[in-house]
Amino acid sequence: MSESDLSRETDSDSAKSNQRPVTRERLYELVWSEPMLRVGERFGLSSTYMARVCKDLRVPRPARGYWAQREFGKAPCDRPPLPPARPGDVNMWTPGRSLSQPRRAPMRPNQTAILNRGSDASEEGGHVVQPPRKPVKKMHELLVGAKPHFLKTRKTEAELLRPYKRLLADIVVSEKRLDAALSIANDLFLGLDAKGHRVTLSPPDARMRRAQFDVREVPSKNHYYYGIWSPDRITVVYVGNVPIGLTLFETTEEIETVYDHGKYVPVRDLSAAELRRYQGPHHWRTKQEGATGRFRLQAYCPHQMVAWTRQWRAVTAKELVSLVPVVVQELEAAAPFLVSQVVEAEARAEAQRRQWAEESRLRREEEERRRQAKLRQDATSDLLAAIDAWERARRIQDWFAAVVRQAQDLADEDRLQVLGRLEQARALVGGADPLELLKRWKTPRERE
Repeated sequence: MSESDLSRETDSDSAKSNQRPVTRERLYELVWSEPMLRVGERFGLSSTYMARVCKDLRVPRPARGYWAQREFGKAPCDRPPLPPARPGDVNMWTPGRSLSQPRRAPMRPNQTAILNRGSDASEEGGHVVQPPRKPVKKMHELLVGAKPHFLKTRKTEAELLRPYKRLLADIVVSEKRLDAALSIANDLFLGLDAKGHRVTLSPPDARMRRAQFDVREVPSKNHYYYGIWSPDRITVVYVGNVPIGLTLFETTEEIETVYDHGKYVPVRDLSAAELRRYQGPHHWRTKQEGATGRFRLQAYCPHQMVAWTRQWRAVTAKELVSLVPVVVQELEAAAPFLVSQVVEAEARAEAQRRQWAEESRLRREEEERRRQAKLRQDATSDLLAAIDAWERARRIQDWFAAVVRQAQDLADEDRLQVLGRLEQARALVGGADPLELLKRWKTPRERE
């Protein structure tokens, strides 16, 4: 689309299309045809937010100062091509809806740590020598700045976090083991990325379900089981074009606790002196679900009709990290099998949809036949009722005529009395006009 074509769009047209979905191709043409500020005005948004939309849809946009340089003929004529969409990429954006990827500001460095680092510096020859810094571990994009959001949590049961934010990686863990869980997830996500398998959140409009799992080490029946935290969108890895869901969770088990002022304290966390203090009628011991510190990784097919899951268990975080190559290898091996399972599931779903459609068609046809039969029955009943009314009215009229004829033979006084009563009878009974009755009658078609 040329720049002149875009500029001819009126404000009213923009207002009408303000809530319509925008494709990547359309957005690409817009941002390279006019400044971002003007693009944002089309949708009632700021240029900063539109830059986030471009980043979310992987649409390249002009660099800062591009339009000023172009005004003086200094801007480059060539623009970068629109990259092809990757598996799991969002290909369309609807104004007013949230973006597919969460926006997280990176954590600010601890000011105390900075001061301590400065105090550890030594002086050599009048120069301050800083100690060598440890290399910073690379973080996967899904986990950058995620820790503070996990710590902003509701009151937890079994010590597992239930963060308020729901647009996070699918990790269910206690606060004590949060760092270990994030490290495991980071190693896993980076390992998958290194093999060319993209790890991301599922697209907002994708119909992907999260497979169920039980955090308890020993599930039991007829036992109260609390709800655990779940994200708004699942975490998936695309092995080729095959999406596979990922959930990392810490298991729980029954542990001995002691009651103290409205809360249950794990006995394993108390010293001998603290145990002696928790004595008396106001403290009692009971069994409660508590986090074990052990992890499980679950992979699953997010398709609604494919019930495939795979779990890896580890006693320690180091053990689960060592399983990352095995996990990657098994997910790669499972991808072709899942493709066939999804194809079969889609075929079953299509056959079921056709069956439902046929059953619905037959049901509608039967209902229509019944409705038409009822219309004919009602029309026939009304017509017969009109005929019966006319027959009854004709008999009444014949009776009135007979009374008039016989009244002619009566004496004047009696004849006047009979004819007077006859008029009162006519007014009471009335008459029936066959043409009027036919006009008021409705055919089956008129009753639809």
